[in-house]
Amino acid sequence: MPLFRYRPVSGSCKLCGSGFECPQAAGAVPLVVCLRCGQQVARDYSLAPHLPHSFRPPSISTAKQAGFAVLKRTTGGEFEKL
Repeated sequence: MPLFRYRPVSGSCKLCGSGFECPQAAGAVPLVVCLRCGQQVARDYSLAPHLPHSFRPPSISTAKQAGFAVLKRTTGGEFEKL
């Protein structure tokens, strides 16, 4: 379920600070009031999606250190160990 960021429309709040995050279904109607204090909020679209560090492909040396067998495809369609 996506995590959406909301910010107060006017200033900041003592309970929510500069905003809060709320998990919602992708097609759900955006919140218009804060769930804690009732102040009007707007969805913040300026944030980039969160992509964890672990999503980048590992290097060959990192894979070998982790105990994986690193294979390379040969021209004949078979694999050989590096």
